[in-house]
Amino acid sequence: MATNPGQCLCGKVRWSLSAEPLAASHCYCKMCRKAHGSEFATYWRVDKDHFHWVSGRDAIVTYDSSDILDRHFCGDCGSVVPFGGVSADGNVHQDYFVIVAGPHDQGRPADYNIFVAHKAPWTEIGNGLPAHDDYPVESGYGRVEDTPQGEAPEGVVRASCLCGVIKANIKTPFRAAHHCHCARCRRGRGAAHASNGFTAYDAVTFLQGETHLKEYKVPDAKYFTQVFCELCGAKMPRLDAGRGVAVIPLGCLDDAPGIAPADHIFVADKADWYPITDALPQYDGYPPPQR
Repeated sequence: MATNPGQCLCGKVRWSLSAEPLAASHCYCKMCRKAHGSEFATYWRVDKDHFHWVSGRDAIVTYDSSDILDRHFCGDCGSVVPFGGVSADGNVHQDYFVIVAGPHDQGRPADYNIFVAHKAPWTEIGNGLPAHDDYPVESGYGRVEDTPQGEAPEGVVRASCLCGVIKANIKTPFRAAHHCHCARCRRGRGAAHASNGFTAYDAVTFLQGETHLKEYKVPDAKYFTQVFCELCGAKMPRLDAGRGVAVIPLGCLDDAPGIAPADHIFVADKADWYPITDALPQYDGYPPPQR
């Protein structure tokens, strides 16, 4: 295949692939949802000889999210970026790289779904791919358990980052929710699309860790700003005072938001490797105004 470039949202971290990925999967686990701020993450496994760093490795921040996985993100814009693979015993090896598929316009469609038992309550999986509740048995990885959550206060949805340093309460109800496939969202989240909810500006209260929030605004964008935890890279709520709204990456939520994305927007910029299989309305750009 021709060289397949990828980059983070700010463009500092860049890489390229010189061959088709060996495997591809959608992961619905809570850690991936928080890291990417969407309903799932899509990862490609690429042979080390076919992966090439282009620039920006000095901008990468590493967070040890589990005994077997280190997550990498751009410290400037918060985008999830590629990382080295790990063996079943937790030792890093150099046989392959794990690539976030979102920033790539073209590539390999997913072969299967993993961690479907851990999917978000607002997600319905209907892509028809083979599904595994946890890691596939042949991977050699053990079962992963979710940490039980207590009851949320009435009328509140809780949010937190991957490392748990940042916590917030969000008053319900949400006003709207969308899956966005624009190139900025795909690069910023490192996913097939962003899954965002929208609510009132004053609906979000940060309980702790607010000083660890970091934001990156795309220079030529009117509004587009990514907010993330500077320690773990998890995508966090953005308070937009100018528009009087709060933009909530649904992946950061610890409770059911009482809403699900109602449509797919900016599908004109959708990644070629991701087929939309649900029946939600699709719009090339913004959705039409509500009446």
